[in-house]
Amino acid sequence: MKEMDMIKDIVRVYRNYPDHVAFVIDDTSYTYQEVFARVQGIMPFVQDCPEDIIGIIAEDCIETYASILAVLLSGKTYVILHPNYPDSRNRTIVESTGMKRVLYGHASGTQQGLSNEIKCISTLELRDENIDHLTGEQTQDTNKNAYIIFTSGSTGVPKGVPISRKNLNAFYAAYHQLGWQLGPTDRMLQMFELTFDVSVVSTLYPLTLGASIYTVGTNKLKYMRVYELMEDEELTFVAMPPSLLQFLSPYFDEIHVPKLKYLIVTAEAANADLLQRFRACAPNAEFVNLYGPTEATIYCTAYRIPPEGCKQHNGMIAIGHPFTGIDTMIMDEKGIPVQTGEQGELWVSGKQVMRGYWQDEEKSRQVFAQFNGKEYYKTGDLCSIDPDGDIIYRGRKDYQVKVQGFRVELSEIEYRTKKFFPNETNAVVVPKKEDDGGCQLHLFVGTTPHERETLLHYLKEHLPVYMLPTEVHFLEEFPLNTSGKIDRKALTTLI
Repeated sequence: MKEMDMIKDIVRVYRNYPDHVAFVIDDTSYTYQEVFARVQGIMPFVQDCPEDIIGIIAEDCIETYASILAVLLSGKTYVILHPNYPDSRNRTIVESTGMKRVLYGHASGTQQGLSNEIKCISTLELRDENIDHLTGEQTQDTNKNAYIIFTSGSTGVPKGVPISRKNLNAFYAAYHQLGWQLGPTDRMLQMFELTFDVSVVSTLYPLTLGASIYTVGTNKLKYMRVYELMEDEELTFVAMPPSLLQFLSPYFDEIHVPKLKYLIVTAEAANADLLQRFRACAPNAEFVNLYGPTEATIYCTAYRIPPEGCKQHNGMIAIGHPFTGIDTMIMDEKGIPVQTGEQGELWVSGKQVMRGYWQDEEKSRQVFAQFNGKEYYKTGDLCSIDPDGDIIYRGRKDYQVKVQGFRVELSEIEYRTKKFFPNETNAVVVPKKEDDGGCQLHLFVGTTPHERETLLHYLKEHLPVYMLPTEVHFLEEFPLNTSGKIDRKALTTLI
């Protein structure tokens, strides 16, 4: 496979399309020339920093995106600090990485509870637009980290996932090989929080094409803004988590987006029935399910969802075939490959996979394993392989619990609950372990409580007694985390 360099390609495209619109943020357009004028202003400061790791406050503004590009072009590593995160979490990330400088556009770093020892710099004051800092080839060490993403840790301490430039370029080459029919006239959505790695491809990949990026900031009604952009701006490429599509489902009869070329569902298990209903809204779009853990650089498998005969398990759409350069295995609990059709844990290997967690050798040892001379990352996702070689997603290992000695897949209860309602609704089962070793199943449903008895009667007809929920909770609105996924941890506080 041809060696590709994402950052070099972004610079090349900027040279070729300086007057094209690069970003549209809050209805304000910025050309490639205007974006890179800001990048040029930030780069000298970043290059002069003795540290490799530069913090960036996540804001939905052009200064934030210019800061990301400036850090990458300077051969350094960026770490996003989120304004809505607890101060203690941001401080933990700062201490873990040893960062000394933080870039911000409007919300200063001190507002994130950072100590006075951290130098917080407004990029609005870093303007050096008359000097070209991009002369010649940008030679960079591909072993250096491009970014470090901090994900939730089981102990409450965030885990740092360092993604090297080598990882990022391997992803870029494989992603490019999926054969997208995209170019400088396309209009692409970036709706993900910058602390979530799907934002990386939503930001950087369009810039390798000369395309325009439409961003959506932190907003309680984010799904309505996505709806407006899809229709009003005639977006051609949209990636979103299924839970956001779920929020849009009451408006499916009104949504018509014939210019949409691709709908990407990502970040959580996609619901087959929901997507089938949306097809009438986007008659010319190809639907693709993209899967990947943060540790394997954004995405590592793809399933092109056919209009009919979609492969699924308990309503969860298949995740398809591995990317070029990715090797996958389905392994049992002893680390032995399972047979076709049998369930096991998905292991992935390849140049996209991180070297290990940031400063956590013990955690790294737990998630890596050797098989046939290769090192694999153990995803924690339960899957099987069908006779066509497609990977069928079957839920998380930690979404399987034992109730009265029986192994229960929570996704089966969720799937059956969704089948009860004529229109799609959210359904999430949260297990609650008891002191005696038992397990209660709490079912959360996104509808009104007047259907409680008929729902329970329906579930009794379709599920064994041990799989019936102990309690049913009705919510008008499900909590979402910064990745746009349903926040299961927040639901546990309600039981």
